[in-house]
Amino acid sequence: MSTAASSVSPLSLRFEDLHPFRTLVFAGGGNRCFWQASALHWLQTQGFKLPAELIGTSAGAGVAATLMTGHAKRALEACERLYAGNASLVNWAALQQFKLRFGHAHIFPAWIASYINAETFGTLRSAPTQLRVAITQPARWLGVAGSVMAGTLAYLVDKHVANSIHPRLPRWLGLRQAFFDLHDCTTVESAQTLLYAAGTAPPFMPVRQWQGLAGLDGGYTDNAPIHPQTAQEKSQTLVLLTRHYPHLPTLFRWRERSYWQPSQRVPVSTFACTQGTDVRAAWNLGERDAQQVFARG
Repeated sequence: MSTAASSVSPLSLRFEDLHPFRTLVFAGGGNRCFWQASALHWLQTQGFKLPAELIGTSAGAGVAATLMTGHAKRALEACERLYAGNASLVNWAALQQFKLRFGHAHIFPAWIASYINAETFGTLRSAPTQLRVAITQPARWLGVAGSVMAGTLAYLVDKHVANSIHPRLPRWLGLRQAFFDLHDCTTVESAQTLLYAAGTAPPFMPVRQWQGLAGLDGGYTDNAPIHPQTAQEKSQTLVLLTRHYPHLPTLFRWRERSYWQPSQRVPVSTFACTQGTDVRAAWNLGERDAQQVFARG
């Protein structure tokens, strides 16, 4: 059901109202996720403590992990360095050998390694907050390639026709969303692989196996993933979106769940990864939005 046709009520939050939330959901969105990173980083500087549970997918899961280790700003700076050293979206040298490779294939894992590494892994494992990472598992009858096509089609239909926050079409097509606890990863390499799998968007990145199955970007199924247990705790969940819905308020309640969206379209391309990609613009918007929302509160 489209959000435009659903019952949406504006929401007003004070800083102290954040603490009853047991779960924060981090939607995917590539570079737009730095809006989430900045908004929550600013709240942490004001004394906000992460709740017991975080749920995320794609770059949103990565952002959640940076907040758990206290390195959100370091992840922003690492992204800026990686983009500054990448002149083109496509690897032209590989293309001359009839191989299609994109900059994301080496930039995304390098970005993950900037905040999940030997230095930070102990902090992550001992954190009182748990992070559940959502991955899309391919439809059995479509395979990986068919599932990517189906997920892309569902995304376009959702964006331009249904305009829904939690689409149903991907599940109707057989795509499945599975959740894995980052705390269950016992090595740096397994934690990195889990986060990589949650953001794998072919053809930009090659598919990796996770627990014996191909892992795809969780956004192919639902860009704002809701764990089955969380679905029963609606009033205690705050969903941090990255897509801007112009017809909805910045803070709103929908189907008993709370949502916070950017005050405007996040001013950076989702998949850009080259020199001149201004991820700091997304960061600056997140900080301004957090300050404005809780100044009003």
